[in-house]
Amino acid sequence: MRSLYDELSDRLALDPSLTRRNGPRQDIGILLFSQRDDIAALWKAAEARLLAAAAAGSAVDASLEAAVESLRPLFGER
Repeated sequence: MRSLYDELSDRLALDPSLTRRNGPRQDIGILLFSQRDDIAALWKAAEARLLAAAAAGSAVDASLEAAVESLRPLFGER
């Protein structure tokens, strides 16, 4: 199953123009903006899961850790 994000991302890859007023770049911006609180909550939950696993000495999922670290500049403490 393909998500709306996947479809917009594919369209953006085909036409990455920065100068187009309407198109996939604007659509994906609106999509992400409208879900900004949910995305921030998801990041906080993922970070909490990694911190809990580290405190318990458990192994962490490498892909989850990589995703959290890549988003840390945006969602992490300043």
